[in-house]
Amino acid sequence: METTMVLFAALCLSVVVQIQGHSWSRWYDRDNPSGTGDWETVADLRKSHYICGGCKPIGAECRVKGSSTVFTRWRGSAPDKLAANCLPTKGLICKNADQGSGGYCKDYEIRFLCPSTRVETGPYLDRDDPSATGDWESVSSFRTTDNNNICRGVRPLCTLCRDKSNKTPYYSTGDKFNAGLACGWDTGLVCTTEVNGKYCRDYEVQFRCPVIGTCPTCGNARWTNWLNRDSPTATGDWEHVGPTGHNPCNSHEPIDIQCRERSTGRPWDQTGQVFKNKCTPSEGLVCVNADQASRQSCKDYEVRFLCP
Repeated sequence: METTMVLFAALCLSVVVQIQGHSWSRWYDRDNPSGTGDWETVADLRKSHYICGGCKPIGAECRVKGSSTVFTRWRGSAPDKLAANCLPTKGLICKNADQGSGGYCKDYEIRFLCPSTRVETGPYLDRDDPSATGDWESVSSFRTTDNNNICRGVRPLCTLCRDKSNKTPYYSTGDKFNAGLACGWDTGLVCTTEVNGKYCRDYEVQFRCPVIGTCPTCGNARWTNWLNRDSPTATGDWEHVGPTGHNPCNSHEPIDIQCRERSTGRPWDQTGQVFKNKCTPSEGLVCVNADQASRQSCKDYEVRFLCP
């Protein structure tokens, strides 16, 4: 059970709380494959309620509805060809057009594993008013515009968003939000008049930051060692996450990732190279030699992950 929200007396005050434990959500089946396919996506589910209490799912299990055979990103397989294969942060997508011979997708359901990682919870913040282009309550806006380094530069584990005036959760206000910024657990919220088609409400957001430490029994998040599974001598440098790449958090979804050039320690995004996977916790980092200018090869990169 999620603990009762702690009230804060001052903006700078924060408190460590225990969030919903490493436990499974209920099974979701929001779509049927009678149209274009079966779309059991996290983005669609979050339009009507929080998943994992507003926190990042760290695992997912999928199955055909009525079946007891479960598959995940890491083990088992679906009877259909999937466009999104039971990913904790994306969900499951099966397109009828991909099945061939006029076949339809099976009807799938999905459930999510919610983290028990300790978090540091701050007060609700409201950095913007919706009087101009909209309401910008994103992590990047806080950091770059307001010089407020949310979670000390680490990705938040959870984000809660609500109408400032009446405390209505974001998903119940009727507003439409910008892609990837509908109260994303590590991105925050942005509602623009262009996307919403009208003036947005004034929102406030609360970020919950992972507590990082080495205590094995304290429920802290922890960084892995720097990992380097590949060298760029063949097609490129493939430091990707998945069954053929890194599995850094024992089949749990990483909270965050850091990527750098191995020889110099220079951050990946300061090397001037082109990347196929741009240093994300779900996908890792991939640099392909053929994508580089002037027939250059990729540099040798290493990555580390923050595990729940």
